[in-house]
Amino acid sequence: MSTAVLQRARGWFGLTAKLRDGQTVRGDLEQGGCCRLLFPRVDGASLEAVTVNISGGIAGGDRIEGRIACAPDTELLVTSQAAERIYRARASDTPPEILTSCHIASRARLDWLPHGTIFFDGSQLRRHMTVDMDASSSFLFLESRLFGRTGSGEILQTLALRDRLTVRRDDRLILEDLVRLESDDVSALMARKAVSADQLAVATLVLVSPLAEAHLDAVRDVLDAIAPHEFAASAWNGMLVIRGVASGGWPLEKTIRQILPVLRDGRPMPATWRS
Repeated sequence: MSTAVLQRARGWFGLTAKLRDGQTVRGDLEQGGCCRLLFPRVDGASLEAVTVNISGGIAGGDRIEGRIACAPDTELLVTSQAAERIYRARASDTPPEILTSCHIASRARLDWLPHGTIFFDGSQLRRHMTVDMDASSSFLFLESRLFGRTGSGEILQTLALRDRLTVRRDDRLILEDLVRLESDDVSALMARKAVSADQLAVATLVLVSPLAEAHLDAVRDVLDAIAPHEFAASAWNGMLVIRGVASGGWPLEKTIRQILPVLRDGRPMPATWRS
């Protein structure tokens, strides 16, 4: 019996942020397929963009491509409308792909702060973000991953994930971060103390900036005050990296909400994050 051929989602977006009279505004904008960009009104001189996947989630065979460019002295925040869901894939499906490229010019700032990614049992994903930035610019990255829907009693068994972040500063590779989780018994793997001690919500935050290392003490003060969640931070070579685990999506987000104001120097939370 042949496997039915299903419709697959294709989406793409491109955004250039430029400076006009001291305010960051939209330059070139393109969007198509299942991708949309929304621009909520915010106070201040920055521009905020919200990504929307109108297909309702990511399934096997889907492909999304994004391009972001920040002109000199601009400040752009990119977030998402809601958590992205990665659904079960069939054995015959090719893994879905999400590819994003970013260019950050001199003295510009890009904050990439989406909601979390929820992985359903049997899901697959290949995701890669590449960042090319000037030494005087700043880049803030957040990725939180939720393995299974514990509130629904789902036990995550099978997963095939390759999630990669590549950062180049002045054309030199400074960070290559790859999460590879391919297993037929994910729950047992995550239960190991050396992995996450059965904590199924994990997060990575990266700040690359001339002032990144100066934030380390303030971040550690925040982390010390919010135990028992397991987070740790380190800084080197103009970068600050924070990793952590929590029992679920909401405890993880509460911790992230306390860290972000430090990394963003008191800037308000993204519009879709505000309660």
